[in-house]
Amino acid sequence: MDRDAAARMAARYAKRAEPVSLTAEELDLEHHNVTRVVPGVPVWAWIRFPGAAELVQGEAFGWTSRAVQVTWEDAGIRRTTWVWASAVQRRTDPVRKTSLGERTAANDDVAPARSQGDRPTPR
Repeated sequence: MDRDAAARMAARYAKRAEPVSLTAEELDLEHHNVTRVVPGVPVWAWIRFPGAAELVQGEAFGWTSRAVQVTWEDAGIRRTTWVWASAVQRRTDPVRKTSLGERTAANDDVAPARSQGDRPTPR
């Protein structure tokens, strides 16, 4: 990695805030039991940050029927956060690997293109 790329990467991590985890109310652990496993399950997970999201390579060591606790490495720091189960996929599926590290903040304003088939039928 050249010096400019390293500086850009360091600036990216310095600007980013802490990850946004699910709240205790969202987890509702009184009604949703946590399953724990060791070793962890390798996963791809969308981690939310204020104003952005990032797809990370991590491990799931715990989950409920609705949420997954993901652990990943972030600029040399081991982090753990809870995300919705729909934001996690086992790493054995290579489909989303091309998006690793891409930020969504730049695309938040853009709605996905709709095909003709997505439009409601007029009555």
